[in-house]
Amino acid sequence: MPTEALRSYCVSVRLNNEELSLLNTKRGRYRKGEWLRMASLQKIPPIIPAINLNAWKALSEISQKLNRIATHIDGKSKESQLTHTELFAVKRQLEELRQHLINADIWSKPDEGYAEDQKG
Repeated sequence: MPTEALRSYCVSVRLNNEELSLLNTKRGRYRKGEWLRMASLQKIPPIIPAINLNAWKALSEISQKLNRIATHIDGKSKESQLTHTELFAVKRQLEELRQHLINADIWSKPDEGYAEDQKG
């Protein structure tokens, strides 16, 4: 490790109960000092929200269907052209995939409502 990368300075900080509670909530799996260092250097890793399981399942099912269609098409002889049924199946699955991607926010919980403005 280069000498300039070695951490040799110690800075302490005092917190009240509320501040400590907030720090513990925000730091997640990181140690307190590690998180405070990242925060002060503006290097906090992004928080990835929980995944929407319903959307994830729907997109997984569509992906499996597209893979089965691709396997079927790949298994055809080189001289064989795609049938109207095969083209329709691909088109239908791509439209379904597109619709799910447009309508579904896969990074949020489906039962989340809109936050209410709490003034007071």
